[in-house]
Amino acid sequence: MTEPEAYSPWMEDLRKRFARSWPARPPVSERPLDTGSVALRPAAVLIPLYVREKALWTLFTKRTDLVEHHKGQISFPGGGKHAADANLWETAVRETEEEIGVSRKGVRILGALPRLVTVTEFEVAPFVGAIPYPVTFAPRPGEVEAIIEVPLAYLLDPMVVEERPVKWKGKDVMTLVYHYKGHAIWGATARILADLLTVMRDGDEAASAGD
Repeated sequence: MTEPEAYSPWMEDLRKRFARSWPARPPVSERPLDTGSVALRPAAVLIPLYVREKALWTLFTKRTDLVEHHKGQISFPGGGKHAADANLWETAVRETEEEIGVSRKGVRILGALPRLVTVTEFEVAPFVGAIPYPVTFAPRPGEVEAIIEVPLAYLLDPMVVEERPVKWKGKDVMTLVYHYKGHAIWGATARILADLLTVMRDGDEAASAGD
């Protein structure tokens, strides 16, 4: 697998964008009701960015129905923190390597997004990182059904997102829903994606990259 270059101009640009301060706000939670003093489990996800066809792309994983949490849903690579992980960034890149085969050594950190709490009682730390491209992905059998690659320019179109109720365990949960080629991206992943796109809209050239 090809290692990415040291921080290229598009990476440096995004590192500056992600260094922004976020307005003060309570932790975003998917949980419809306050469940009291539940001990939250630390977790992290990686939002991979890479240049493909002179534009910035990201990817999602479609989970199988065999996993413990979020069966069949679309998410960013990631998972719960292991005792051996030095920090949550290490969690994000380890999980990415395990789930889709991208070496943790080849990922360049660009920044982080606000944390959120999921209905499954994880406190998720989202990180943004540059990955090499081209790269051969290796979805983990039994965990990752498919890898969905999406150009950021597509996701920046306001016509591809809506807010509506989604059935979860027999209940209607209001959520953002992004649509891409028959896939619906909702829940925690949609909230993280919305924060990512807020950063990308900070400049006219955010969704494209030079040679």
